[in-house]
Amino acid sequence: MSIPSQPDSVQVALPLPIPQTFTYRVPEALRSRVMPGHRAVVPFGNRILTGVIVNIEETPEEPSVELRDIIDLPDEIPALTPELLKLTRWMADYYLCSWGEAIRAALPSGIELESQRMVFASGRTDSLPTTPLEEEVLAYLIREGPTPVARLQRVFSGRVTAHILRRMERGGLVHIGSFLQHPRVRIKTEAHVRPVPELASPQALRQIQQQLRGARQKAILDVFIQALETGASTVLPRKVLLQCAGASAGSLTALIKRGILEQVDQEVTRSYLEDEPPSASPPPFTPHPDQEAAIRTILEGMKHERYHTYLLHGVTGSGKTAVYIEVLHEVLASGKTGIVLVPEIALTPQTVQRFRKHFGEQVAVMHSRMSAGERYDAWRAIRHGQASVVIGPRSAVLAPVERLGLIVVDEEHEPSYKQFDPTPRYHAREVAIMRAYMNNCLCILGSATPSLESYFNAMRGKYTLIAMPRRVPTAAGDTLPLPDVRLVDLRDARKKRRMEGPFSRTLLEAIDERLTRGEQIILLQNRRGFAPVVECPSCGWSPRCQDCAVTMTYHRSKHQLRCHYCGRTQRMPSRCPECQEPELELLGTGTQRVEEDLQKRFPEARILRMDLDTTGKKHAHSRILEQFRQGKADILLGTQMVAKGLDFHRVTLVGVIQADTSLLLPDFRAGERTFQLLTQVAGRAGRGPLGGEVILQTRYAEHPAIRYAARHDYESFARHELQERKAFFYPPYGYLIGLSFRGTHEASVESYALAFSMALQEKLGTDVSVLGPEQAFVYRIKKLYRYQTLVRAPLGVPRQDVKQAIREVETALGPPPRGVRLVIDVDPHSFI
Repeated sequence: MSIPSQPDSVQVALPLPIPQTFTYRVPEALRSRVMPGHRAVVPFGNRILTGVIVNIEETPEEPSVELRDIIDLPDEIPALTPELLKLTRWMADYYLCSWGEAIRAALPSGIELESQRMVFASGRTDSLPTTPLEEEVLAYLIREGPTPVARLQRVFSGRVTAHILRRMERGGLVHIGSFLQHPRVRIKTEAHVRPVPELASPQALRQIQQQLRGARQKAILDVFIQALETGASTVLPRKVLLQCAGASAGSLTALIKRGILEQVDQEVTRSYLEDEPPSASPPPFTPHPDQEAAIRTILEGMKHERYHTYLLHGVTGSGKTAVYIEVLHEVLASGKTGIVLVPEIALTPQTVQRFRKHFGEQVAVMHSRMSAGERYDAWRAIRHGQASVVIGPRSAVLAPVERLGLIVVDEEHEPSYKQFDPTPRYHAREVAIMRAYMNNCLCILGSATPSLESYFNAMRGKYTLIAMPRRVPTAAGDTLPLPDVRLVDLRDARKKRRMEGPFSRTLLEAIDERLTRGEQIILLQNRRGFAPVVECPSCGWSPRCQDCAVTMTYHRSKHQLRCHYCGRTQRMPSRCPECQEPELELLGTGTQRVEEDLQKRFPEARILRMDLDTTGKKHAHSRILEQFRQGKADILLGTQMVAKGLDFHRVTLVGVIQADTSLLLPDFRAGERTFQLLTQVAGRAGRGPLGGEVILQTRYAEHPAIRYAARHDYESFARHELQERKAFFYPPYGYLIGLSFRGTHEASVESYALAFSMALQEKLGTDVSVLGPEQAFVYRIKKLYRYQTLVRAPLGVPRQDVKQAIREVETALGPPPRGVRLVIDVDPHSFI
């Protein structure tokens, strides 16, 4: 269908969990601007929402319903390119969400224009609450002021329903209304000053200057005269101008009033990178044979200008990043662009610095630690073609780049590439592969420990496998070996009384030896906090989160208990609240406890801790890693943040306090993830001429994941694990869809979960297993009870058939009971 030049109506996708688009009429004044991909502010029911135009069409002469008008088109150019519209349509179909929800993931948060339903206390004294809940709500509104309906429902755990609010409104207790809110994020402007055009010359300003009496006013004009004479910009930020001239705002205002200078607002870019140290030029690069072969293979594929995926399987320290950079040089030289995905924020600073050395200001960064304004400005720069290389975690796969030539997914095995909440629950690796396919470009998946799905695809020939089995040679040309790994059986060490706190004597002796030699150490403890479990020795009481079915973790730095699921905090009690026992036991070991023990045993050692508690501030990751790089610390202790992507040549020892922390989780990927984490952290040792050693403390030294990780033997582990998965049709021999049922009333959740699961099994037949419903491993989080059903199907059953069956059961059962929600997770990666 040809697109009408003056469209009468458009299809708009809204960010709602409704699997359809909506038709709106285009007012005459907006018709010349309408294009697919434009954001559109539209009425929806009694609300105003911001959606995206996905199609434009001519309105039938006699439409069956009267169409409502678009209110506004807030952007000059479409927010989404045609390619991103196509990609988000695929995401909606594949991940079983609405198109509008998928589009929302591709746009920076905070730019939407929406109305919000607000509740006000009426202030009437002739109306009184009739129930205790109404009393609570009214007291809250009087105390807090006008409150959005959604917040009231959260605060009162879903008890404040629309029915209750309408009853309170009829009783004169409250007023309810819709109010349009401005976007939380907008273009930032700053006041700038310049000479008026007719005085914008040194001669003209000097003549004016001679007529002035005030020294400060003359100093202000001096700044502009110097700028004009040197060819510098004569549009100066107001603050900078006043600082340079040493003048007051009053002096400047006087010059503006006299018509000598004028003030203008100019856009200011908020850059996440502005506080980063400048990047030096890269040293000359000479690839070693494995790198050279990898680069040659990929560039040969690039000549065909067709989609292809490469699995770059390189051991830690083999130089995978250098391969990405060399290929990207060729991509940019051909006039195309690239996206580089990194698994998490901890890797971003090092990766960004390295790429900026090669590509300078062409690099844009996108990730969640940036402020909303920084993300918006980075997104706009990319959308306007001002950046050719985008680097970031999973959301960067949806960056609005055009002329895409390459997508790199570094550490492609990382679970952080999978989105858990909110919808869409996409996997950035799979989206990257599909986006490369849609753009006829290359995709490189890189890892020392590839996911078994990717390795299986490479073995079948779906991807091209490129092996890099050796580390980058030293300057002398020697190939660095992978570090030796020693296993310490914790059960045996305890029997022989060779444990001191969380440390075996073997590890303590190795730490002491490195400190004596002035070398550096990395220690992994994949639990944060001080003590994961607090328990009363008399009655067994443990502090449990009020909103989640878990115990709270003790954090000594703030002397508080914290839930690591919902974030709730409370003071640590001085005695047991049940039996008044004065001494509570602190069980288990978190990073804070390890740090304290280290400081007691090695008082001269300089220790840096890197976990969620120490990296909350902007650039905290960069600062900690830079301190360690400069040799200002001897020991870097942390959670899995320290396990990946770090390259420090003076690190000769890596110690893992508890190598099997995640091994016994109820997840078929537990062994794979343990192997990957241990192999990755082991790879931080011995990356320089000093060599390296790894010590893994474990209770399960004979487990295949531990045993093969100690040998750096990925192929043997993969063969063993794939054989087990084949027997049960687990990925990659089958596929999974997770169904999560959540709600405030457990009986309703369980009943709906059972009815849905039974209906789905009946529809799918015996070829597909519908496992559940069962209580989730953590059956209550944030006051919501959780039941889970897992749909498992062999590869021979079309995915679309299973997805269609889920949708049909949804339709047949109708809306879930009040307060119950169904969450569909295609290709789930978490079963907690």
